[in-house]
Amino acid sequence: MNSPNTSSNQTLRGIDVSHFQQSVDWAAVAASGIKFCFIKATEGASHVDPRFVSNWQAARRAGLARGAYHFFHPAMPVTAQVDLFLRAVSQLDPGDLPPVLDLEAPEEWAGVPVLNRSQLALRWLQSVENRLHRRPMVYLSPAFMTDVLHNASALAEYPVWLAQYTDDPAPLVPKPWSNWTFWQHTRQAAIPGIACRVDLNCFNGTLDELKALTAAAAPLQTA
Repeated sequence: MNSPNTSSNQTLRGIDVSHFQQSVDWAAVAASGIKFCFIKATEGASHVDPRFVSNWQAARRAGLARGAYHFFHPAMPVTAQVDLFLRAVSQLDPGDLPPVLDLEAPEEWAGVPVLNRSQLALRWLQSVENRLHRRPMVYLSPAFMTDVLHNASALAEYPVWLAQYTDDPAPLVPKPWSNWTFWQHTRQAAIPGIACRVDLNCFNGTLDELKALTAAAAPLQTA
């Protein structure tokens, strides 16, 4: 169900944060060699992370490539979750990473028919892409993709950010993907500028490739 580990010869370090990290000294984070960050923006249909705006602005001032993510709850209306995210992230600037759909908490998906699960994710992804003109990414674990989404081929067109905590040099890549874009490989990193432990990620590519991923997208073509 999973492909062999594959990785670039070069990887760049990044973090992801929410209000749980409390106050972040983003200048110190950038000075430590961190090149990018993902920041929690919203969750479900009504929760905006209380530190999103301050983190979002400060990360840009520190020169980091920044991305925003939404924690998805399958029992809540997709439209309301899209609207909430787009109110928090109304536009993306050149240098920003693609938006991210965070898929986890498998117990919440048990009551959703298997054939409907990937469709819920797709509705969020397509709606956000149509509005922001950037193709979003999907965050999940290999086990979530296999056990919950049953390796849904419809998600193959979206880059994947994998969560897997292992000493291996790269994560397992679940089908339908053949490679990974970002990898969250530990939750216990000590980073200057952050008082508590934080998730540490790597980007599977060079700095130029990261910059290409943050380039402003052309407007969507209409018929």
